Formats: sequence, structure tokens, C-alpha cells
Amino acid sequence: MKMRILSLALALTLVGCATPNRLVYSSGFSFANYDYLVIAKSEGRDTSTALYGMDVEFANLMSRYNMKVIGNKEYEKLAPEIQKRTLDARMSVTASNKRILFAVSFDDAVTGRTGASITAFTKGNVFDVDARTKAFEAVSGTIIKALQQDK
Repeated sequence: MKMRILSLALALTLVGCATPNRLVYSSGFSFANYDYLVIAKSEGRDTSTALYGMDVEFANLMSRYNMKVIGNKEYEKLAPEIQKRTLDARMSVTASNKRILFAVSFDDAVTGRTGASITAFTKGNVFDVDARTKAFEAVSGTIIKALQQDK
């Protein structure tokens, strides 16, 4: 019985220490291999990032860390060797039960292979600017650490 209680206490402790941010790299991925970034357009969902302006904030963040943010039309005009150094960033905001999940996926623009995925969640209402800002800042901190480490 003592062992079960100890196991339960340990499990609860580990869950309580879990970070609301998660960064996952695919094998061999490094931000150092990329100089350009295309932010994917929203798919028209009600909770699209464009609706809240987070795509613009994200573009500003990435450009501060030496990523050249370009549009789809600019990407099509790039030379093939530059296209190989381009990432597509897909962003999403999901809200349910007083939680906001903010996610960014970085895909190789040529192959479409996902290189890194970053998620963060916070408590709050998606319609509350402060709650959305908190989720964005959580993801931003993780992205900044990854960019600084890789570049």
C-alpha cells in the first residue's frame, strides 16, 4: 500500500512539473540551415492567427533573429538554392475549456518535411488579449532559445 501511495505521489509530482511548452525536433533538423521563412496563410477558421494579429507579431519576432520573412510569391521567384534554405511556418491557435493552445510547426519549404514543432498552452479565454499574449510569449521564448542555440 505504501508503494502505491509513493508511486501516486511521484506521478503527481512529475505531472505538476510538466512544462506548458514543448519543442520537438525531427532528426537532423537545425534552424542554422535556414535563412528564409514563409508564414502560411490562415485556412479561414474562426480561431486563425491572422484574426488576432499574431502572424505579424511572429514575423517581427523571426526577423529580429535574422530570419528573412518573405511571402509566397517571393518564395516562388527565389533561386532553387535559396528555396532550400526556406522554412514554412504553420501557426494555429486552439481554444477549449478555458485553455489556449498555441502551436507553430516549421516545415522545409521544398520537401514539406516538418523540422520542428513548438506548442504552448495557457489558461484563459481566447478572446482575452492578455491570455493570447501569454500563450504567444510562451511560444516566443521557446523559439528564441532554439534560434540562439542553433545559429
